Amino acid sequence: MALAVVFGGGGVRGAFQAGVWEVVGPQLKPDFVIGSSIGAINAWATTRLTPKELAEWWHTRVPDHLWPRQTQPLQQLITAISNRLVRNPWPALAVATRLPQRRAQVVTLTPDHATQWLLASSAMPGWFASQQIKGNWYVDGGVANDLPVAIARDLGATQILGISALGLGPTPQIGETPVLYPPKHTGAMFDFSLKHRQLLLQAGRDAGHTWMQSPQAQSFLASSF
Repeated sequence: MALAVVFGGGGVRGAFQAGVWEVVGPQLKPDFVIGSSIGAINAWATTRLTPKELAEWWHTRVPDHLWPRQTQPLQQLITAISNRLVRNPWPALAVATRLPQRRAQVVTLTPDHATQWLLASSAMPGWFASQQIKGNWYVDGGVANDLPVAIARDLGATQILGISALGLGPTPQIGETPVLYPPKHTGAMFDFSLKHRQLLLQAGRDAGHTWMQSPQAQSFLASSF
């Protein structure tokens, strides 16, 4: 079996994903991870940070504000992650949306180009500017597929765990894939205040613990090894 973990887009709700990963991540060894938008950044971070470190990163290192059209804080965050030594060797893939076709573009991230592709994957229209890479323009991966379960399946994953961040884009062909969702009332997508991040981290931990105790999780984990 090929195991993939899929991280969805959703701004600050990426903190929820970090909380889930803190609980669930130590139990999994995915063949690859993939994400859109903030989920792509979290996917990349799993290759450089332990699950506990990723949660701590969201608590202490993520900026309190991400203003419209100002990508420098996000770029600095991505660069700091990329500069860390590899801890987990699985491939991390990012989904961006190519314009004008609005087609999903999937890229396997490397330190050489992770920053530019993660900025493209996170370029939410109306908030961050589209990104030009090799003559083509890209926006947020969530425009094409916010929770790219179907893409992971097309890439050969036979077992998939999705961790949503309740982004605004389409999520086609989820099917019977287990997905952990943040609470519906999680506050504004771009409220990066420490208090909000702490609430989301704890919600993720709670969701992770609840899922780990479920029969679905026991069956999933038993078939992962």
